[in-house]
Amino acid sequence: MSVRKTLTATFAAAVATSAVTLIASPAHAAYNPQPEDSKATPVAADLIGVGSDTTMLALYHAAVLWNDGAKAGYGQSADVATFSALGGGEITLPTKGLVARPNGSSAGKAALLNADTYGTDLDFARSSDALKVGAEADNLKAIPFALDTVVMAVSNSTPSHAPAALTKEQLKSIYLCEAGFTDWSSLGGGAGVIKPYVPQPGSGTEKFFKAQLGITTYGACVKDNVSGTPVQEHSDAPVKNDPDAIVPISKGRAGLIPGNTVRLLEGAVAFKRAVYNVVRNADLNKPEVQAFFGEDGFLCSAAAAGAIAEGGLTQLATPDNSGACGTGVESTSNFTTNEVVSSTTTLTGTNVASGVQLAAKVSGASQPTGSVAFYEGTTLLKKDVPLVSGQGTFVVPTPTAGAHTYKAVFTPNNAKYLGSEATVTLSYTPAAAGPSPALVAAQAQLDAAKAKVVKLKKQLKKATGAKKVKLKKKLKKAKQAVKTATAAVAAAS
Repeated sequence: MSVRKTLTATFAAAVATSAVTLIASPAHAAYNPQPEDSKATPVAADLIGVGSDTTMLALYHAAVLWNDGAKAGYGQSADVATFSALGGGEITLPTKGLVARPNGSSAGKAALLNADTYGTDLDFARSSDALKVGAEADNLKAIPFALDTVVMAVSNSTPSHAPAALTKEQLKSIYLCEAGFTDWSSLGGGAGVIKPYVPQPGSGTEKFFKAQLGITTYGACVKDNVSGTPVQEHSDAPVKNDPDAIVPISKGRAGLIPGNTVRLLEGAVAFKRAVYNVVRNADLNKPEVQAFFGEDGFLCSAAAAGAIAEGGLTQLATPDNSGACGTGVESTSNFTTNEVVSSTTTLTGTNVASGVQLAAKVSGASQPTGSVAFYEGTTLLKKDVPLVSGQGTFVVPTPTAGAHTYKAVFTPNNAKYLGSEATVTLSYTPAAAGPSPALVAAQAQLDAAKAKVVKLKKQLKKATGAKKVKLKKKLKKAKQAVKTATAAVAAAS
């Protein structure tokens, strides 16, 4: 079973019980490991983060790649320890020890600012919400990395009474509990009293949703709990068995819920938002922060795009590609994403005098940029070969005679492109041995010297007087040159 499927199933079970756990856990419960904790016991050098449920899975998958070796490519040795928002209980920090596990964007940012409880052990807070005016905006910077879309979810496991779509105005009236908007039948659906839910207080999704509707206070019919249990972000618990319930949910995260338990109402009530990792102002330009979160860092790179997608989000483009990924802001409405372009690599091999010339041609809907590494089997022959006009070349020097299988691996340097690879098998036949360059040169000198002797002899037959005497001297020198060149040929043979 894939990591994604395993985590999704475990996550779904955790969501169903997390809110109960948050209430029922004793004040000083021991650390309760969660599947989305990338590291149970971080050290002081690690980048440690807590907070949003929305970005929890994306950060987990990215942290796993980083901890498994991607960090070396950025000159870093420390891990990323991102703690799940679910499970309640406590987490273990390097200097503060056991502390309460924050759940939600607001709780994560509050923990980042709470030196009394969390010290400076926390380095970042996951947030699906922009910074608020006041302590957050004054002391923190939000680093956008992905795009999320909030939509409305109703039951699919129990057929919902909700219509196929709602307008934003209808949705606002539902959440203000206005007359004429309390029964689904008045909106084109089946008969049933509407039960509007929102995530638990402190949820970035709840704050964002309220802002999108343009309201400050919900109507009295709106609930943030089910029978006293707080509604967890992106959980199907409030709606899956209730034909009259409705709740805002992340579209991407909804796609990770097993069982097809929810139906999404999109169209006019699909609200886009950037999601962030929040750091203290003083920490924004630290090398380790920039290496993971920055414009040129791992989280904005092509290598992390798949991990972010596994978490139900879409990677934002960097400023080089007209986006905002990796920049330090209070908020952003730049939702430009990396429209991923597939690449195709073709590899050819040609026998040349010095070995085998490999040529890797990389193409795509637009021309990919990056470099190529060449292998024979698992043995690296040459890395970081730049593409020139879409092609990287390398000559394998004097391979052994016989069949060889070579591989070219294209690694993009732009997050919009996907990598690709190709192989080629060919038989190498060494070129027939020929004279050495030194012998060729010596032989040429000998041939020239002999030709000069022949020429002088012809001239000498026709010469008389002083000219004849002069030609005899030249002929003598020419014959000596022949002897010298003959010795050179012998030495080079």
